[in-house]
Parts: sequence; structure tokens; C-alpha cells
Amino acid sequence: MKSLLVAATLAASTLASGCSTSGWISAAGEAMQARDAYDRQARDERLKRANAAAARVHDN
Repeated sequence: MKSLLVAATLAASTLASGCSTSGWISAAGEAMQARDAYDRQARDERLKRANAAAARVHDN
């Protein structure tokens, strides 16, 4: 019953938005790529800060 409700809600939102299935898939793919880019940037920033801190400790 719950899965039927979820499917009906998804179908209604798809129809209401006017987007096709391929549009939804494209949007989801773009959102995942943006999230990956954000995670990569955050990881790079953490590594830069950690390396800078390690360099300061090593210099002392």
C-alpha cells in the first residue's frame, strides 16, 4: 500500500511539473554531479588545511 502511494505521488508530481522522465533523470544526474563536485572541493580544502597545519608543526 505504501509503495502504491509513493508511486502515485511520484506520478502526480511528474505530471504536474510537465517534465518528462528523461528530464527528471537528467536533473537527478546533474544534482549528483554537483554533489560530487562539492564533496571533492570540500575534501581538497580539508587536505590543504591539514597539510598546512602539518607544515607548521614540522617547522617548529
